[in-house]
Amino acid sequence: MNTKTEADYKSGYVAVIGRPNVGKSTLINQILQQKLSIVSHKPQTTRHQILAIHSTETAQIVFIDTPGIHNQKGTALNKHLNQTAQSSSHGVDAVLFLVEALKWTDEDLRAVKVMSQSSAKKILVINKVDKVKNKEQLIPFVEKIVGEFDFNDVHYISALRNKHINPLLAAIYETLPAGSPIFDEDQVSDRSTRFFITELIREQLMERFHQELPYSVTVNIEAYEIKGAIHHIHANIWVERNNQKRIIIGTKGEAIKQIGINARREIEKFIENKVNLKLWVKVKSSWTDDIRAIEALGYTDEFKD
Repeated sequence: MNTKTEADYKSGYVAVIGRPNVGKSTLINQILQQKLSIVSHKPQTTRHQILAIHSTETAQIVFIDTPGIHNQKGTALNKHLNQTAQSSSHGVDAVLFLVEALKWTDEDLRAVKVMSQSSAKKILVINKVDKVKNKEQLIPFVEKIVGEFDFNDVHYISALRNKHINPLLAAIYETLPAGSPIFDEDQVSDRSTRFFITELIREQLMERFHQELPYSVTVNIEAYEIKGAIHHIHANIWVERNNQKRIIIGTKGEAIKQIGINARREIEKFIENKVNLKLWVKVKSSWTDDIRAIEALGYTDEFKD
C-alpha cells in the first residue's frame, strides 16, 4: 500500500524516445538495476510499450520504454510500432530524447519531431559518449540539435557503462510534480511475468539468428503451470515461412535446443525458480501484416488509420 503523501514526495511519467538501437532500453535497465527490456543490436527489438517503475524514498519515476521510431513502412507491425512510440509522449511530465553521440540520421529527425509535439519538459540525452575520444567534437553536434529544437536540459551519458546516470536522474526529479506514488513501491513494471518470459525467449532468438531472421518472429505462452518448485512453461515461436521454421529448429533440432537452454537460464534468473521450458515453432503466413494476428499475438494497442 502507498503511504507517501504529496507533501514529501514526487511522482510522474517520463517517456524515453529515440530511433532504434540508440540505447533506450539499456538506460532503463541500468536505472532500475534490473533487466526489464530486452536488448539487441537488431532494430525493432523493443516492440511493446513497457512501464518501468523506479521508486526511491523521495520520488517515483515511471519510465515509458517505447519501440524505436523508424522510417520503415509497409506492414501493420511497423505501423503499430511507430504509433505506440508516438503516443508515449502525450500526457507525460518529461521526455528524454536519446541520440547517439556524433550520429544523426533521418530516423533521429523523425523521432525528434515526434518529441517536439509533446508539451512536457524535454531533456536531450547524448548517449555513448564513451566512444568519443575527442569530446570537443560533441559541442557543434549538440549546438546544431538544440539550435533547431527546444530542450530544457542536456545530459551526456554512457548507458552501457552506467556513466553519469545519477545527474540525469536528479534532473528528471526536478521535472516531476508533487504527488503520492502511482504504483506500489515494490512494483517494477505494469507487465506480467508471462510477458517478460516471452521477451526473454525472443531475445535469445534475436541473439542466435541476428543475420538469418528478419523481424517476422514473435513468441507467445501457450501454457504456464507451477508444480511444486518447478515452473512448467510451453511457448510457441511464430514465424511467417517454413524456411524460417527450419532455421530456428536447425540440424537435428540443435538450434532450438540451444535456444531453449539459454532462454531457460535467463527465465530462471528472472523468476528465481526452476523452469521446465518447452518450445514449438509454428508458421502463420504474413502475420506481421495481419492486424488480427498481431493483436492475437499480444500487440494489443488500438490501430489507427
